[in-house]
Amino acid sequence: MNDTTLTGSDRRAFFRINDRLVMSFVPLTGVEAEQIGNAIIDATPEAGQLTQQMSSIQKSFNHLVDQIGHSDRDIARALRMLDEKVNLLAQNVQLLHTPLNPESAIEVNLSAGGLAFMTDIAFAARSPMEIRMQLLPGGLHIRAIAKVIACDQLIESIQGKSFYLRMAFTHMSDIDRNILVKHTLNRQAEELRNSKQI
Repeated sequence: MNDTTLTGSDRRAFFRINDRLVMSFVPLTGVEAEQIGNAIIDATPEAGQLTQQMSSIQKSFNHLVDQIGHSDRDIARALRMLDEKVNLLAQNVQLLHTPLNPESAIEVNLSAGGLAFMTDIAFAARSPMEIRMQLLPGGLHIRAIAKVIACDQLIESIQGKSFYLRMAFTHMSDIDRNILVKHTLNRQAEELRNSKQI
């Protein structure tokens, strides 16, 4: 699921968590959103030659592992574990080049279908945004195009922010979507473990 606008039921199909992450968002025109969104999905040269190559390799690898899984599940599982190990190493290399600043992290409600957070600016419904996120604590980067679902004004502002902005992701690479799904599942499992210990 990548370049399609998610319906309400699709967005709810993903686990939602309350989380903290480092992020930025930039309002776009409809034309800009479509161009950048297509570059994100297709990993065209505009999005970087390395991204294009990685995306192509990952798709081929996933397809091959699925085929292997039909005849030998243990080998397929071992290959997936090896892939996760390589991804962890790549994350650490990425962190060296883009160190986190956890002090700039904000509270969000997050799923692989969209996100919501407090802001001090009102945005029109259906307006597109470019979203760049860095997940904590690992520092993985996610880039997506999102569309504003609603921007509700609160009766009282919270820490100087008077609007609750809700957005649905409309363009995201399969790799980034999978990263978000794994992140939200891991965080939910962590919360369940913590609640059992209390």
